[in-house]
Amino acid sequence: MKPNILLIMADQLRADAINLGKHTTKYTPNLDALAAKSICFNNAVTTSPICAPARASILASLYPHQMNIWDNKPHTFPAEASNWVKILSQQGYRTSVFGKTHYYPYNGSVPDMRLAENLLHAYGYDVVDEIPGVRVSGTLLSHLTALWEEQGYLNIMQQDLARRYSGKHTSTEPSPLPLELYPDIYVGTKALDYLSTYEEDHPFFCFVSFVGPHDPWDCPEQYSSLFKDQTMEKPLAPFVDKNPKRLQGNWDTEVHHPPLDLEDIEAVRRNYAGKVSLIDEQIGHIVNCLKEKGLWEDTLVIFTSDHGELLGDHHRLYKQNFLNAALKVPLFIKPPHIEQGRTSDALVELIDIGPTIVDYAHSEMDYPHSGRSLKPVLEEPTSNHRQRVFSEYNHEIMVWDGTWKLVVTEDLKPYLLFNLAEDPDEQVNVVGLYPEMEEQLLTSIVDHIDTTDFGFTQQ
Repeated sequence: MKPNILLIMADQLRADAINLGKHTTKYTPNLDALAAKSICFNNAVTTSPICAPARASILASLYPHQMNIWDNKPHTFPAEASNWVKILSQQGYRTSVFGKTHYYPYNGSVPDMRLAENLLHAYGYDVVDEIPGVRVSGTLLSHLTALWEEQGYLNIMQQDLARRYSGKHTSTEPSPLPLELYPDIYVGTKALDYLSTYEEDHPFFCFVSFVGPHDPWDCPEQYSSLFKDQTMEKPLAPFVDKNPKRLQGNWDTEVHHPPLDLEDIEAVRRNYAGKVSLIDEQIGHIVNCLKEKGLWEDTLVIFTSDHGELLGDHHRLYKQNFLNAALKVPLFIKPPHIEQGRTSDALVELIDIGPTIVDYAHSEMDYPHSGRSLKPVLEEPTSNHRQRVFSEYNHEIMVWDGTWKLVVTEDLKPYLLFNLAEDPDEQVNVVGLYPEMEEQLLTSIVDHIDTTDFGFTQQ
């Protein structure tokens, strides 16, 4: 019998943003409970540290260079391209998506997301209620913004967003929206309504895609107040270059906000923790629904994020780089009928999610792809999966073998190198000091490109 499948994704969620019984500055009881019943991957990395290519990579199980989607610049995932949601649909699954996809431009090219629903249907989704992230919701219409306009909040939100991004990007005032119109509560509520009334004979695949804790830092007061008296973890200092004459790359040229001070970072971190706790509560409602309907044990549940967030580490916000705060993501997978969760140190990538889902759906990927099913690791968490993992952004590529991490420029020249065994906080860039190791890692990047010479451009 095929299991139901629930994929839950947060947007811009760091791997260390979940409590797991370790920190007083995080409050995620529902995700902690999910982790206790899941295989939790300690070394999961995004395929790209920015929204659009990461999400396209997950859908296609291909790397950015295989799709020619390297960043958030206007792109559209081809309607005719193969993907694993189509496979699930063909296998009899009733498929749905609630929240953010970013499979096509969110820059106004499609002014109303409701006009793009046929495109989502072409990707294999039967039921669609798509919303964008808050940052573009002032200009990109959706079912949610229609409610804002109906209740007199659209203009208020447009003014609020313009104010937040006119300065240091660190405004932490609560959202002017009532709770029921706050985007992540909207996503959770719509998914909950769908699942609570689901009575079809077909198994379901439900993709619940929250738009937080991505900026703006507009957490509703009742959630941010959980952390008002907390002293948050101090941000990591900027790394030091042992080779001051090293080459320059994206890290050196892409700084997307004015300078930060420690008070800015502290306020943002509290707000971010509040947004995570809000999402955690919504996930709890969904889990309880499945338990009440007697579906929990039979459901494959996957929780992850598209990429991380620096949150002041290395004196920056946002993502668009290969340092761990942006690169590493949480990945919890609860197989059907698991009795006890465990952890795995296997190196895994987000493009492994699709083949894993298809494997559990008792089917096979029917097109060339680069992902690898995690089912063998889920059955034996101590087993290996990949010798090294890759991530790609703006024509740069990162490779990490579990110890050494190398980042190369567009023309394959090394400019960042960290020994994560000795320097887990990435405080010392040693590029140029270990030429033999650089050569080995560079060779693996070249092999990576050569062995993945297929994708959209070949269709």
